[in-house]
Amino acid sequence: MNILHITSTDLRGAGSAAVAYNALLNANGHHSRLVVVFKTKNDPTILSFISPVNKSLRLFLDKAILCFHKIQTFAKVGKTHPDYYFYNLDERKSNFSAEAILKKIDYNPDVIFIHWVSNFINTATINKLHQLTQAKMFWVMVDNAPITGGCHYPWTCKGYETDCSNCPALLTPSKKRIAQRNLALKKANIPPDIQLLTQSSTDKSRAEKCNLYSHKAELIFLPIDETIFCPQSSTEARQWLKLPQDKKLIFFAATHVNERRKGYIELQDALTTFEQTVLSRGDYLQDYMLVIAGKQPPTYKNGAFHHIPSVYLGYLSEHDMVKAFNAATLFVCPALEDSGPSVLGQAILCATPTVAFATGVAVDVIQTNRSGYLARLGDSADLAKGIDFITHLNADEYAAMQAECRMVGIETYSFKAVGDRLEKLILTD
Repeated sequence: MNILHITSTDLRGAGSAAVAYNALLNANGHHSRLVVVFKTKNDPTILSFISPVNKSLRLFLDKAILCFHKIQTFAKVGKTHPDYYFYNLDERKSNFSAEAILKKIDYNPDVIFIHWVSNFINTATINKLHQLTQAKMFWVMVDNAPITGGCHYPWTCKGYETDCSNCPALLTPSKKRIAQRNLALKKANIPPDIQLLTQSSTDKSRAEKCNLYSHKAELIFLPIDETIFCPQSSTEARQWLKLPQDKKLIFFAATHVNERRKGYIELQDALTTFEQTVLSRGDYLQDYMLVIAGKQPPTYKNGAFHHIPSVYLGYLSEHDMVKAFNAATLFVCPALEDSGPSVLGQAILCATPTVAFATGVAVDVIQTNRSGYLARLGDSADLAKGIDFITHLNADEYAAMQAECRMVGIETYSFKAVGDRLEKLILTD
């Protein structure tokens, strides 16, 4: 079957998810291509409008594009609240036409997957793609942009259920109408038979409450290569990363550690509570270590000081992330607002017990006392309780939890599990 994927870039979490979809469907015998604006990977099945060959130039352009988008956002919609990630500025504008995208491939697609397309195309272009190809269409809900008037994370806002008027993401009063206009244009343009795919039941619930899609949303997890993210020797992983063998390692990772939605403030509060619990038992704080990975060092909130040793590893490659998961005693995911995150799936595929707040995909894959600990959303004390629970399992209990993690990961994220689900979706009339 001829398949087309469309996403803005092959970088970062959303881009990597589209790359995984494309690779999976090619591996399953389909003729699949991914069209992006900006290409960084050396993959002939990824086609782009911009494809610099020099790595330094790629990195420069990526930063330049992000900077341009920030300037463009302020020029078009004024000041925005950073928590909402209002990136979809103007639903009237599409930077590339449907015809230009189809010229990038040498076939008429039977199936089209829309992924993260901010600053690439709008719903009018999606509609035109449907008209030109009559392809079966899916929109992969990497975040909440497909159901809102411009934001990617609505938090507690329910505007997408009605008309996105009085948008809390737009701080300039005269600009608030933009979100309402964007949502109205989406409703007018989205093809009636496009199928929305969500990666968590949290997002599925939101999608079913919006009024943009005639088809009920389908839950399908993002594919993760289980042959790469897999259990390895903890001893060897710690040696590779130069981490101590005699400590219980609490691992926290996010591309942007200090983003509000990633919950690092709540994690700091949880660690303070955890330290008090450890000391009250007469245990030693030096028996533990916090390990952090991300693009920038963590910023500590005022007054926060932890006696548990910590180490910042920087931004890790995929290979080193696998090592970090296997080195860790547990992975902690304090995300407050997230459709995934994908690192949670990577952790459990590596058989690493995970403590997380009850949002995003954590609700679907973490069961307390089996694959980790699911804490109440935003409750740092409960998060601390989960950390304490995992770090004090006996050897048999811990091994059983590791086995459960791997099994859950294989059943939900593996290429076979997701591939089988995709096959059913694209072949169903």
